[in-house]
Amino acid sequence: MNPVELMMRRRNVDAFEKADPIELVILRAPEPTKSDAGGWVQGPAEPLLPPFDKQSARIVHNTRRYKAGLVNTEAGDIPDTDYLLIGAHTLSVQEDDVFVWRGDYYKITGVHPWRFESKLCSLQFSGPPNRS
Repeated sequence: MNPVELMMRRRNVDAFEKADPIELVILRAPEPTKSDAGGWVQGPAEPLLPPFDKQSARIVHNTRRYKAGLVNTEAGDIPDTDYLLIGAHTLSVQEDDVFVWRGDYYKITGVHPWRFESKLCSLQFSGPPNRS
C-alpha cells in the first residue's frame, strides 16, 4: 500500500473514531499458572498497564438494517446484537479481552488480521454483570 494512502486511511479512521468515542479499560486474563496441587489455574482478569490502561475506540453496529436486538425465547427475551469495535492501528487488544462500557460487558471474540489502517474487532455483548 502506498504510504500516503495508508496515512490518509489512518486519518479517516481517527476522524470516524472521534465522532463517537468510548474510553476502554481492557481487562486481560493472565496466563494460566500451575497450582501447588499440580493443576493449571486461571487468575482473574486485570486491567492493562500504562500506556494501554485507557484507550479510545468506537462501537458500531454490524447490521445495516434496524432490528429490535432481542430474540423472544421460552425463557424470555435475550439480546441478539452484533457489534464491532474499531480503533486506531495502535489499539492494544486481542481475542478474549473484556471491557465494560455503560455498565455492560463486552468480549472481543475476534480481531481482523489483515488491516493496517485500523484495528477491527468483533464483539460479544454480555450485558450487565450478573454477579455481586
